[in-house]
Amino acid sequence: MSSIEEKLKELKHLPYKGMRPEDFEEFWLQSLHKDAPREATLDLERIPYPINKVEVYNASLQAGDGVALKGYYLRPSLNTLNKPAQAEANKGLPGLVRFHGYSGNRGQISELLFWALQGYAVLALDIRGQGGETPDSRIYPSGAAGGWMTLGLETLHTYYYHQVYLDAVRMVEALAKQPEVDPKRLGCIGKSQGGGLAIVAAGLNNHFGRELNLKGRVTAITAAMPFLADFRRAYEFQSGGPLEELIWYFQLKDPQHKREEKIFASLDYFDAVNFAPWLGNETSCLVAMGLKDTVCPPPSVYALYQALGRKKELLVYPESGHEMPDEYVDEQLEFLARKLELSK
Repeated sequence: MSSIEEKLKELKHLPYKGMRPEDFEEFWLQSLHKDAPREATLDLERIPYPINKVEVYNASLQAGDGVALKGYYLRPSLNTLNKPAQAEANKGLPGLVRFHGYSGNRGQISELLFWALQGYAVLALDIRGQGGETPDSRIYPSGAAGGWMTLGLETLHTYYYHQVYLDAVRMVEALAKQPEVDPKRLGCIGKSQGGGLAIVAAGLNNHFGRELNLKGRVTAITAAMPFLADFRRAYEFQSGGPLEELIWYFQLKDPQHKREEKIFASLDYFDAVNFAPWLGNETSCLVAMGLKDTVCPPPSVYALYQALGRKKELLVYPESGHEMPDEYVDEQLEFLARKLELSK
């Protein structure tokens, strides 16, 4: 038995520690309905760029609470495609929503160019209030211990990630509504926080899409070392990273952990493991984890992987921590091209 096989056997004996709240579906359906009245439409401004094979835009999307989510939108320039590629593009381009990691931002144009040059329309917007240009104008009932992990955690509707998740669904819908995008060939991609958001956004979009009259359906996801999964287990194994903010929270506000169960019961509403089954069995998902990751520990990542439907693949890197080896990019590229039927 290989070292990877031994580790996976060990992980199977560490079941999911969270719980799916009884009103989980009702809570998120009501939340999405309240967020829905504002139209999910991208406001685009063309940016001059020296590579004529792509079109680059500053992008802005109005969130349900009126905050302007800012970032970039890139797509292949149809004028530079050969005739077979143009014919394929006329059917609609495959689209990707790229979610960034904790405290990060939309990234550089050059990072997104990698995807646009392959033939994808790609949208990358800031997560509100983190490291980009997008502010967070919401008023929270209390401050946070560190970053955003515990911001507004006292009540479900005021928790920071409640609006972030709604923003993420809106990003998927905005991309699906672009006239050059095929709404049936959408992918969500990300690492760490971005990986967790990819699964959450796709789960909400696919599960409630018909009821909310959403245009697109996510058919492929790549989630590397996904955060926001199995909070109880991750808290038990973590060392560093956003979950350390929970330690600071307890130290400052609840040193005897009298409210520990209430806090984790609240986090169950935001646990990516509980959204994973909503992807269904027709959405393909590639999950990658490093066995030496102390930020998103393997037990939490594996719990998320186990909760996914039947179309899933797992990449395990024994010597990787909270980073991916160069090989992962090739694996991701091949997976998305295969699942989103990217023209060769």
